[in-house]
Amino acid sequence: MDTTRRGSTPVTLVVLALAATLAATAAAETATDWVQARGDPDYRLDLDLAADLLSPGDLYGNWHTATVTLYVRTLPRLTPFVSVGLFEREDADGGLTVGTYADWTARLYTYTAFTRGGRSHYLQRQRWDHAFHLNTGSVIAVLAAGWLADYDEHEDWYVAAGPRIWRGKLIAEYRLTRTVSDPGGRVGWKHLFSCGWGEEGRSWLFANLTLGQERYTATWVAPREPVDHDFVELAVSYQRWLRPRLGVKLRAGYLDLGEGLDGYEKVGLGAGAFLEF
Repeated sequence: MDTTRRGSTPVTLVVLALAATLAATAAAETATDWVQARGDPDYRLDLDLAADLLSPGDLYGNWHTATVTLYVRTLPRLTPFVSVGLFEREDADGGLTVGTYADWTARLYTYTAFTRGGRSHYLQRQRWDHAFHLNTGSVIAVLAAGWLADYDEHEDWYVAAGPRIWRGKLIAEYRLTRTVSDPGGRVGWKHLFSCGWGEEGRSWLFANLTLGQERYTATWVAPREPVDHDFVELAVSYQRWLRPRLGVKLRAGYLDLGEGLDGYEKVGLGAGAFLEF
């Protein structure tokens, strides 16, 4: 498959989405103290809608997803969640994720999630993710690992580590990830730089920059070919409480996988809402 021809990037959509996100952050704070009025809700329900616009469009088309996630905060030390997603690209399918956040001590908490995809070859068949977060006082050390398998013979393993700093309303993080993809034992690295600003009950704004490598073996061509992409990804997300327990979310992103086999550009736009009760 020749994927070296690429269409123009819809840069205007990215600029408009980012401008709307930044304008929302600059809005004046409401006189009502959402943090005090919000209290300590037992549940949170999220609805997220997203559209990914790929280029060249004649080869990849557009992706659409809708996801509903329920978080349960009534258990001591545990915050389990379940997420159901619908995915549309040429055909429609879905997936299910179950997981939990766990507070083991005052300094240690973990995140664990298991995902099962539908039958579409665009979805992952199974996925497992786990992360440790150790609060050392000045820095939160993050150590993560995971595994995923597609419906063909591809399997990926990854390990990741890095520091996170949380000072008042500021959260900054760096994470280094090493991924091994089979068949072929292809190794790729990526660097995540993340910065967030906000407060629970008011608003959160996050900006993530990821630079890395995507290395795997293309098994759907004969003979098999190694795929080597150096990519850059930018993502901005914003959520804001409009009422003590009701809020909205915005998201915008851009991914450039380069040219060649399986290379494309992607612009992502998303919106959603959440309800706490």
